[in-house]
Amino acid sequence: MRKHLKTLSFALLIIVAVSTCFELGLWQWHRAQGMAKLQKPQVERSVVELTKAANAGSNLRSAAFNRLVTFEAKFEKNYVAPNQLVTFVGGKQAREDVLVSLARLSDNRAVLVVRGLAARTYPATNNPVRINGRLYPRQNVDQAEGGVGKLSRLDPALVAGDAGFNLFDGYVVATGGELTAPQLLSQGGVFYWQHIAYVITWWFMGLLILSFPFYNRVKERIK
Repeated sequence: MRKHLKTLSFALLIIVAVSTCFELGLWQWHRAQGMAKLQKPQVERSVVELTKAANAGSNLRSAAFNRLVTFEAKFEKNYVAPNQLVTFVGGKQAREDVLVSLARLSDNRAVLVVRGLAARTYPATNNPVRINGRLYPRQNVDQAEGGVGKLSRLDPALVAGDAGFNLFDGYVVATGGELTAPQLLSQGGVFYWQHIAYVITWWFMGLLILSFPFYNRVKERIK
């Protein structure tokens, strides 16, 4: 009786261990597929008001990434962001210095807007204008050296003390000029293969555990 209980307990332990390895491998597989999906352009969603996609003073939600937005604002202060990778109408990409304006919405809220190349001349206006563009997450890596009137990266944290506005996280690349605003795709190719490696590892471990009882039998027969 004890021998049967011991055998049953061992069998259950094997089943649980193999099932766990399979589920962990499946979880990593789903994560790899999600990573692959992020590296492909997504179906374009409808244009929404910026205030419906994001909230000033809060971190940008992942659902707001790449969202086409529209809003009315007044340009308050201009900066130059050197060495930004931009996409021109027609698809050509290049590193250029761009003009970035702090655009003020109602209720003392503001957002960074990439308006175009810094070398261009932009008409001055004291009136609010309608801005259309794509909302991107803030940059975490410097693209150039900063300085007076220069932004080392597109990050509202760099201008937080300049005007006392309640800032939106991220930035908007305005459309309608010489620049386009393509979807920002994930550069997660390395992480994709990392997840695939975990899938192989977990399922291989499951096979090893599953083969363990047969190994013992073979070993006993050899003896």
